[in-house]
Amino acid sequence: MMTEKVSWSYSTVNTLRQCNRKYYFGSVLANFGRKDLLRRKAYELKKMQNLVMWKGTVVDKFMETTVIPAIIEKKELDFNRLGDEAVALAKNQFDFSKFQIYTDPTVTKTEAANEFCILDIHEIGKIYTEEELAQTYSLIRDAVLNIPTIKMPDGKLLIDFLKECNLLLPNVSNWQVEVEKARVKPQMDLIAYHNWKPVVIDWKLSESYAADYSRQLIICGITVYLKRLEKTDKKPYEYADIKLFEVNLLKGVVKEHVFSEEKINDMIDYINLTSKDIALLTDTPDGAPVDIEDFELTDNEGSCKFCNYRSLCSFLLLNENQYDEKSYFEFVQNNQLV
Repeated sequence: MMTEKVSWSYSTVNTLRQCNRKYYFGSVLANFGRKDLLRRKAYELKKMQNLVMWKGTVVDKFMETTVIPAIIEKKELDFNRLGDEAVALAKNQFDFSKFQIYTDPTVTKTEAANEFCILDIHEIGKIYTEEELAQTYSLIRDAVLNIPTIKMPDGKLLIDFLKECNLLLPNVSNWQVEVEKARVKPQMDLIAYHNWKPVVIDWKLSESYAADYSRQLIICGITVYLKRLEKTDKKPYEYADIKLFEVNLLKGVVKEHVFSEEKINDMIDYINLTSKDIALLTDTPDGAPVDIEDFELTDNEGSCKFCNYRSLCSFLLLNENQYDEKSYFEFVQNNQLV
């Protein structure tokens, strides 16, 4: 029985379904603090990315910190220069990871700022080629260069649409709402208000045509809708007032996702069902700490192979769940992944 509301996110639920132990590492154990070395290492592995994932993160950060603020301030946009700046940001992040500055206890989150980055090629010794890195930089630049050519579904240029907006809020991650027995707090790349109606925009760099991000955007739409209800002096939004757009900056394609009562109800049912799954694992008598032994391993070798916590999980299994930083470092060095 659920005793209190659980923290819920779409990515958390996917992790839980892949492997209970993976959920434990990312959602229970991981912590930015440095007093507990095991919890800090889980945090670092949670933030670790491969080159494919990383290029999207770089562009998200660049849109948040450079492109959208420039539009808000009505600055002239030179996309060739902006493309170079995005690559420069990526190179700074690469160096931050390469020199493992994230392990320096004197470096705070504020000091790391936009350069914070942990790549698997540096943290766990994943093999890569200089050609792969050069291609990553090239794709980051291409994504930025594509921005002025991208059109909205109605034919209007994306850049003109953004310039017309009454308000632009990049990287909204502090809007929390309650859905059934869950606390939902999605990360939204951009909330734009066009003619004072909310538009959620999700930046993507996926090269796959099969990827489906509709559920994530429906969750964002629900959050926007419920946050409006908190303002009792404002008229509630109609579902049709809220627009959801997935903008693929590499393909130059904008896809609109329908925000309807049927889709909303389906998602609320899903949130309610999966939040119960989380509660079954995390609810303990009298609020006692949960134990890693209560979280089962997956029997899916594919999930295990591509798991961020693979090295830490293997080390703990071999050492009766006891963690020693020096021994773990030696273990990783002796078991570098290809």
